[in-house]
Amino acid sequence: MRDLARLAVAEGLVAREQPGPGSKVLWIHGYTLDSSSWREMWRRLPGWHHIGLDLPAHGDSAPIGPEDDLRQLGSRVIAFCRAQQIRHVVALSFGTLTATQAAIEAPDYFHSMVLGAPTLAGGPSDPEVGATYWRLQQLRARSAPAAEMKSTWMSCIAWKGVETQPALEEELGALVAAHGWTELDNWAILRLLNPPQNEEDLRRITTPLLVVIGDADLPAFHTCAGILERTVARCERVTLQDTGHLCMLQSPGPSAAAIEAHLRAHDAAGLLSATGSE
Repeated sequence: MRDLARLAVAEGLVAREQPGPGSKVLWIHGYTLDSSSWREMWRRLPGWHHIGLDLPAHGDSAPIGPEDDLRQLGSRVIAFCRAQQIRHVVALSFGTLTATQAAIEAPDYFHSMVLGAPTLAGGPSDPEVGATYWRLQQLRARSAPAAEMKSTWMSCIAWKGVETQPALEEELGALVAAHGWTELDNWAILRLLNPPQNEEDLRRITTPLLVVIGDADLPAFHTCAGILERTVARCERVTLQDTGHLCMLQSPGPSAAAIEAHLRAHDAAGLLSATGSE
């Protein structure tokens, strides 16, 4: 996907674009991945105009800046979506923090949002995943080789199930191997985990949400999904069978079907076309 058009977002953020016949959809990837991780999902959803954001310190985007935080990142994403007339967002895991923040900051702008394996800033977290982050930071501090960083991260429980799909494991492993890990310097990543996203914030969201989660995902992410269902007025959940944390990547077929239905149900351009309205 490096041959796709490169878009400047704001203050060092970069996105890549795969044009299509339908409305624009912004995709936000998981931790240590980048916009190229969505290749299979885009292949399965040919009717849409796809734009993949590289999060700070990921892909082609710049490292996390000293003044960055989750609120500022959400505001940059909203400004980019307004400029590009993007009304749909799909995000996975770490990327759902940014998507949710954008929905909080602009609660009635987006026509739809899909959150895969959702997490919430200040919300429930898995202790084993947290311990892996700590080990990664210690390895980064002593300049451990990229291979050791990759091995440590991909042995985390959050990757469970990927090893059963060798082609997917190889593809994602290549992205992890190329990751720069600058977000761990002085724990810069913590700036993108704040401020907390509390239930009062979530209740402001009027965007129709679809939560996609694997049945074998970690309990903390199921709890986050439950919080969203309880607090966001228009929220539905789809649970994928025999699927772990990286749900959309592990089960692209069922994920694409659910996402296609959600996008079409809330796509203004498609609804106008179907009704013959001007």
